[in-house]
Formats: sequence, C-alpha cells, structure tokens
Amino acid sequence: MRFFLCLLLTSVASAQQPPAGVPYAWYQPAGLKAEQAAVSAWHSSAGQHPERSLTRITGRPQHLLVSTADGDRSIVRFNGRDALWQAVGSWGTLRGPRTVLVLARLPRDSGGVLLDGSTRAGSLPLRWQRTGFAQSVRVAAEAGQGDWQARAFVFPAGTSPLGGLIVGANVAQQEGLQCDVAELLIYPRALTDAECRQSVDWLAGRWKQVKVLPDDRQPQPLQRLRDPRLFRTTLQTQGANGVHTYRIPGLATSARGTLIAVYDLRHTGSGDLPADIDVGLQRSTDQGATWSPVQRIMDFDSSVPGSQGNGVGDPAVLADQRTGSLFVVALWSQGPRAWNGSGPGLTPDETGQLMLVRSDDDGVTWSRPVSLTPQVKDPAWRLCFNGPGNGIQLQDGTLVFPAQYKVTVGDPAAKVPAGRPYSCFIASRDGGRTWRISPAAIPDGVPTSEAAIAELSDGGLLLSMRNESRSGERAWAQWRRTSGGDGKPVADILQGRWSASWLRLPDPTCMASLIRHPQGLLVFSNPADSQQRRMLTVRTSRDDGQSWSRGQVLDPEGAQYSSLTVLSDGQLGILYESTEARGLVFARFPLDWVLEGVRE
Repeated sequence: MRFFLCLLLTSVASAQQPPAGVPYAWYQPAGLKAEQAAVSAWHSSAGQHPERSLTRITGRPQHLLVSTADGDRSIVRFNGRDALWQAVGSWGTLRGPRTVLVLARLPRDSGGVLLDGSTRAGSLPLRWQRTGFAQSVRVAAEAGQGDWQARAFVFPAGTSPLGGLIVGANVAQQEGLQCDVAELLIYPRALTDAECRQSVDWLAGRWKQVKVLPDDRQPQPLQRLRDPRLFRTTLQTQGANGVHTYRIPGLATSARGTLIAVYDLRHTGSGDLPADIDVGLQRSTDQGATWSPVQRIMDFDSSVPGSQGNGVGDPAVLADQRTGSLFVVALWSQGPRAWNGSGPGLTPDETGQLMLVRSDDDGVTWSRPVSLTPQVKDPAWRLCFNGPGNGIQLQDGTLVFPAQYKVTVGDPAAKVPAGRPYSCFIASRDGGRTWRISPAAIPDGVPTSEAAIAELSDGGLLLSMRNESRSGERAWAQWRRTSGGDGKPVADILQGRWSASWLRLPDPTCMASLIRHPQGLLVFSNPADSQQRRMLTVRTSRDDGQSWSRGQVLDPEGAQYSSLTVLSDGQLGILYESTEARGLVFARFPLDWVLEGVRE
C-alpha cells in the first residue's frame, strides 16, 4: 500500500447545484486533494476551468474530516500561517460587482484575513475582527448552526477588483486567520438580497450538524517513509568538525563506481558568498554505506586583507566515464565578487571566478584551482559561473556543466533589469582542457539561474531551471542540435538552438537535480511545493521530460538543494539538504521504488 494517498473525497450533497446558478469558482469537498493530513490543492467545481483551482500552497493547510447529517466530509484548517491560492494570470480578475459565499468556522478570540486577491492591484480582503467582519465588507445574509456559519458578501460596482484568489491570508500571505473553511463560491455578479438569503440557507443546509471528528479518525500527518528499500545516512550536521553549516550538495559516480560528494563548508555562518567558505569532498566505495573524512579540495586564504573570507562555493561535480578523470567547478569570490558584488571584467578584482579542479586518481588527490572565466565569460557580463550539483558526460564523450550568467546593462523598455540572470551550459570536447558557453536558454522570458541538465534520446539537451520570477513552477527548455548533411546531429554540441521554454512542476524557487538513467528514463528531484522548500520528491519521465510521474516523496519535511546520481549497480543515490538533520543526508533506493509513483 502506498504511504502517500491522494484523496479526492466526495459526498452525496456535492451533486446539489447552487440556487443562484453556476459560480465563477466553487470549492467544495469533492475538489479537495490531500496527501494524508496535508492539503495539496483545492480544485474548482465550476465548469471546465482547471486554471481556477487553488494549487499554490503557503505553509501547511490541514485536511480535516468532519461529520455532518449526511456523512463525513473534508474541510480545510488554516492555522494563521497557511494559505491556498492561485495567481491572477491563471485565476483571472473580476472587475465588476461580485458575490462571495462561504461556510466557515471563525475564531472568537483572534482576527485575520479570510479571503483576498493574490495581487495588490486586485485586493479587497474579507477581514475578520474577533466578533465580526470589518465595516468595509457588507454581509448580505448569513445562516448556520453554532460556530459554523454560511455568509454572503456582496461587492457592488466600483469596488476594487478581485485579481487572483488567496484563502487563509491576505495578498502578502500575511495576516493569516486561524479558521476552518468547508465551502466557498464566488459569483461574477451582485446577487440580490433574496438570492443571498436563498443561497446561504442552501449552503447551511448542506452542512447540518457539523462536528470535527476525533484525532484517531483524522488523516495522519506526513511521516518520513520507512521502506526497507530505502537507505539513509547523514553525512554532515551543522557544527560538526567546527564548520557552522554544510550546504549546496553535488554528487557523482566515478568510472570506478566511487561516490563523490561535494558541498560548501561554511565556516562562520550559514550565509552565501562572500564569506569564509571552502569546497569539501567525501568519497564512498561501498555505495554510500560509509564515507571518508572531509577533504578540502578548494580553499583560498581567508586571512587575506579585504577578501571578506576569500570564499569558494556552490560546487558541481562531473565524472568522465571514459578517462576516469573527475572535475569540480565552483564560484570563487575574492572580496565582494559574488552574486551581488560582481561586475564587468575578467579578473578576480572585477568579477567572481569560475574555478575548476581535477582529479586523475578517483578523487584521492586534486589539482590546484584554475579559472575558466576567461574562456566562458563575456567581459561585459556581471558574473558567470556553474549551476551547483553535477555535470554530465554525453554519449560522444563531451563534458557538460549547467551554468548561469548575469547581464550588466538592463533594458527598461523590455522591463529587463540590470543584473538579470540567464541559465545556459558550458561544454568541453577535449577532456576538460578548454570550455565554451551556450546562448541563454530563455533570452526573453522568465529570469532563470541555477539549472540542471540531461541528455535526451535524440542527442539534444534538456535544461531544468530555477525560475526567478517566483511563480512557483520550474522553467524548462530543450537544446536542439544542428543536423548535418546526412541528417545526423553535428559533433559539436554548441551548434544548435533553444526551443521555446515552458513551465512545469511545482518549485519554490530552488535548485533541483536532473539525470538520465541507463534504462533511458529521466529522473528529477526537487522540493515539490510551490512556496516552501519541503516535500523532496523524485519523479521519472519516459518521454524526454514532456510529462512526469507523480513520483515518490523521499522526505516530507524541510528539504532544499539535492543532487542525484546513478550508482554502479543501477540504484539511485541522492545527496540533499535536510532541515530535520540540520545538514546533508545521503539516500539510496532502487529505480523501481520511484516508478511506483503514479502518472500525474
């Protein structure tokens, strides 16, 4: 039996139609989707408009069961820090008069916002103030039993529009309300007083004798999956070995089958560069069961005056399966030359440096760092460096790292700010001696930064990108190789073009991992929540990333960056940041476990 259940709970009463006609959006028990006690979406039952579903989550809205005169049903509980919402671009905007119907149990000793728009331009909150709603909101009718009340709110012509929708908090996802919400309907017109009275009587009648069921009959909170096929071990915990914080994991499997783990050693604090940060490495020769002590493979002198720690971090690792060589790249910040302090130029005094180290003895010893910045950075850019995690080797032997760069001069007419980031990749066809950079994957769309990359079945590349617009979805694009006269792709991977980009899969603006398994499937990991870094999920794709399985939740709690690899025996390994462990966790599991996740 699967540990995570997707619940689509229905009731006899859900078939009843509202007396005022079909609403613009209608949220009722039949549309509530949850994984045990965790609400994952609330779908609208009003016609064929899936874009009006509340699929974006803030906090942890709770799925509860209540008993009614007609049987058990589902409701949503908000604890004051939660919200369910949808952006205006999907949900739409109601600019004219409108009516909101809601059945909810509201607190007697606290206040907050029950409902609002999701944009500042379309915002008119339903604000509860202990014993009633704010005077700016007209309650046209109400009915109910005890604490559970059905209410109708009419907004006449001339009031602020409703752009998007957020339930449980205001537009800023603050001023949350501790409350229980059972049903919500929104009409794009002002119902008459008679229609309001009829509607609230109908709504209250659907929810007679409501009582929250006892704890032993409630869906249980998500727990970390206990499956004998899953192996976990904590590599590093905050404070261990005198290091304040361990972050930014990268993972690869060498030609000899050795696991190579790299990450930031953040010595004095948890913050990003510039700071006293080194790149650490550990090896495992037994599929991750045990690991070597930490080895510093990039370490610049933190005592240099004015160097602000002289840190180097955000590593990525790549294994050359043909030669056995290993490569690690990372960003060196001499002084303030990190994400926000770098400028035009190529020298360490001007801009952050993309540094590379190499090992030819399976990761035991490493070369001195060399800068790739003169090879790949346009001098006019502010910064150019790798995407953290791992690189890949193509079937023809080409070495590829995902990368990113920031422009210097913005374009006000196109609303492109200075410092806008772009995702791309760098490639080497000569065993890592020289490197070249691709064009930006999304030159005119959403801004993107940290990326993960995989080879497609046709020899092209798939780039999965952190979406800096913070819309709650991953950005994707394909690199299509140029074909030669024989119709086959040319040898040089840098000859090609990007496809149109698209957005797919929930993501809280975070780094993710993407690899290809020898069986031909793509495997992807990220915190599968549009707002919070939690619910670390591993998915597969059989069609080069056009669709993805629902996958399996590896860790339901706080989880941030992750890096996947295929072990020598075909199992999958992942190194990820765990809130519970306060550090880095390695997990190992078979591909079959991931494939048990159902198709979305």
